[in-house]
Parts: sequence; C-alpha cells; structure tokens
Amino acid sequence: MIKKFNEERGIAMVTALLVSLVVLFLSITVVALSLHNSNISANDRKRTEAIDAAEAGIDAYFSGLTTATGGDVCSSTKWDGTLPTQPAATYDVTVTLYSTWPPTPGSEIACPPPGQPLPVDPLGAMVVSKGTAVTAAVPTAVSRSMQTEVRLAPIYGGFNKAIFSDTQLNIQNKLTINGYQANDGDIYTNGNLTLNNNTVIAGSAYAQGFADVAQGIVKQDIWSNGYLNLSNGIVVYGNGQSSTSYVQLSNNSTIQGNAKAGTTITGGTIKGSKTPNSPSGPPPQTALPHITFNQQAWVDAGYTVVNYSNCALAKNFIDTIGSGDYVVRISPACLISWGNNSVVNLHGNLAIVTDGSISTTNQTTWNSVGGTWTLFMIDVWRNGLNCTKPSPYDISVSNNTNFNDNMKLFVYSPCNVDFGNNNAGGVNGQIIGGTVTITNQMTMNYVPILVPGFNLLGYSVSPSYLREVSNG
Repeated sequence: MIKKFNEERGIAMVTALLVSLVVLFLSITVVALSLHNSNISANDRKRTEAIDAAEAGIDAYFSGLTTATGGDVCSSTKWDGTLPTQPAATYDVTVTLYSTWPPTPGSEIACPPPGQPLPVDPLGAMVVSKGTAVTAAVPTAVSRSMQTEVRLAPIYGGFNKAIFSDTQLNIQNKLTINGYQANDGDIYTNGNLTLNNNTVIAGSAYAQGFADVAQGIVKQDIWSNGYLNLSNGIVVYGNGQSSTSYVQLSNNSTIQGNAKAGTTITGGTIKGSKTPNSPSGPPPQTALPHITFNQQAWVDAGYTVVNYSNCALAKNFIDTIGSGDYVVRISPACLISWGNNSVVNLHGNLAIVTDGSISTTNQTTWNSVGGTWTLFMIDVWRNGLNCTKPSPYDISVSNNTNFNDNMKLFVYSPCNVDFGNNNAGGVNGQIIGGTVTITNQMTMNYVPILVPGFNLLGYSVSPSYLREVSNG
C-alpha cells in the first residue's frame, strides 16, 4: 500500500534559502560592481594625477631654467622631482637641446656634465616629462607623459642689448642694427640717446635721459624717461613713450603703435592711442655690468692665459698667434694698437683683457681663419677711473677697420667706446661701454656673447605646443 505524502511542511525554509542565495548573489554582484567602479575611479584619478605630475615637471623646468646654465640646462636628473601629495606623485624630466630653431634632426647638442659649459648656444629644446601617481586604495602606479617644444632665449646680466651705454649713447650717421632672433637688437643708455640720419634699429630703444631720434626706423618701441623728440621722418613700428616729459613728432614722423607722455603729445602721425599728461615710472633700468678678470673662469672655458706687462710684446704675440683659444692679459695700463693696413689672422678665440686702452685704425683687417671665432676687447672695470675723454681706458675702432663675416666681436670698456668710419659690411656681436659713440656708416648684427664666468644667467622659454605622448 502506497502512502501519500501530502505534508508540505519545510517548503518555506527551502524558499527562504533560495531567496537568500539570490540576495547573496545580487549582493556579491553589487559589491563586485562597486569595487570595479571604485578601481576604475581610482585609476582615472591616478591618470589625472599622473598628467598633473607630468605638467608639474615641465613647469618646474621652465621655472628653474631662468637661473640654469651649462650642463644643468639638459641634466637627466636635475629636473626630476616629487610632489607633496599623499601618496606622493613624481615626475621624470628628459631634455634634448638643439642648436637650431625650429629644431631639426642632426642639430642636437650633446649634454655636458652639470656645471660644465655647453659646446654651442642652444636655440631650442624638446622636453618630455613622465608623471607617475599612486593612491592609497590602489597602490599600482600609473604613468603618463607630456611633451613640449620650446624656443630658448638667453637671459644676460646687463648684456641682453646690442649696444649698451652707461652715460650717453650718440649715434650720428647711418647705423643699422639687425636682430639675433627677430627684432631683439635693443639699444640702451642710462643717459641721453641721440640717433641721427638713416638709422635702422631692429629692436627697441631705451633711455633713462631724453631721446632725440631723427630719420630712420625703430622696429619695436622707443621709451625715454625724459622727453622724446622724433623728427625728419622717423618711423617707430611699436609704441613711443616719455615717462616724465613730452612726446613731440615732426609732421612727417610716425608712431605706428600708441603714444604716452608725462605731459603733452604733439605733431606727426600716431596710429594708435594717445595718452598725454600721464606720468609713469622710468624704463626698466640696468646698471653698467662690472667685468673684471676671472682667470679661472677663462681656463675652465678652455682658454690659455698669457700675461704681458708690455703692449708691444702683447701685440707681437697676437700678430703671430697660432691655433687655440687664448686670453692675452695686459697689466699695467698701456696702449695696444693696430693701424696702417695691418692684418690679424685668428685661428681660435681671442680675448684681449687689458688695464689700458685698445685702438685699431687705418684699414686694419681682422680675419677669422678656419672657423667662427670670437674676439673680445675688454678693458676691465675698476673703481675710481677717470673717464674724461680721451682717457687711457678707451677702446677705439675706426677708419675702415674690418672684421670678417666669420668673426664675433665683444667690446667692453667702463670708459669710452668709439666706432667710426668703418664696418659698413657688418660687425657681429655686442658693444658695451661707459659712453658709446658711433659716428659713421656701420652695420651691426646683434649676437649675444658669453663672457666666461660672468654674464649668462639662464634662459627664458617660448613654448610651441604641449601634448601627451606615449610613455618612453
């Protein structure tokens, strides 16, 4: 006999267990999804933090570059860093320098050890910063890289001018200044500025005194603390400003930009705005750089230093100099001079560093043989010099002195520097003096020149782009 089981007790427990299992599985799924989303969120946060860290590395390089020189500019470790986050994020910066702008393959500059000079002047850099971030919840590191290409411009302590004069800058006849990178061939004086007759300045002109400018072109701004007088058809492509006095233009003179004056603005053509009766502070002021003689710095730069107390013996050495980079140090003060169709052939860089004066006249020709060499003419700075002209501390370059195209020229005297009747073909370099006078027909191609151990402070940057790249 078969017994029927109609008893249904226990089915509720089974149902409850099944429902609990379903709830358990749903809970596990919810927890798994929550963990997954949390991990995704953490990874997204880490990726964002890694990008921020990479950009922080580029910003740190840009900031530090203003006071960096030599091998520090491209060091593989100097610019790496850690951000003060918890957990910490890091960045690793790699720099490639180029001798051309825009950078081209083959123009890469080999990076010397930190503290050592660069073999050539860098004009551009490729910077890659790799940022790495972690979080406390998900300690696996995430890295992302940012890249930028930048143009480099040197920052010089008082030397970022084509012509610098401490007391007066007098340019009398047909001076042409070409810029180094676009229109950066600036001229500056802590005294009065006089420009006359067909002058072309591919840069700006600054004067702490008055500025009297006639007939020519200034391709950027002109700014004087005293009055600004523009005459005889002068054209200023940028702005014209007098901080404390008037701006006056003759009827055929033009300011393409704006004009601002401490008092009145009269005459000529001003294509921008006029702001009269608005006194302002003076142009940014720069003191005369004090170049002294640091023998070890020249030696560290690869120069051989030879000392003379007699200018005739020093001249004989220079006239017969062979290959190599030399400093001819002359002390005490005497006059070293060339003239009467002299020819000086340089087979390396040469610095004439004297306590006296230098004169080169009467068809003297300086040739740069076998390379592009730099000629330094330096009368060292000392306290208490009597610079009443003519002084025994002047540098005079006149009467058809020629410097060939492959030569760069750096001229410095705390007293008087005179250029006249010469160099229509061009001088590549800089002129810095207590009083600078240029009298007749000269072309100058501004080239910033380093004085070993002295004047390069760092670099400013102009970024072309910023983009993310794959991690290297």
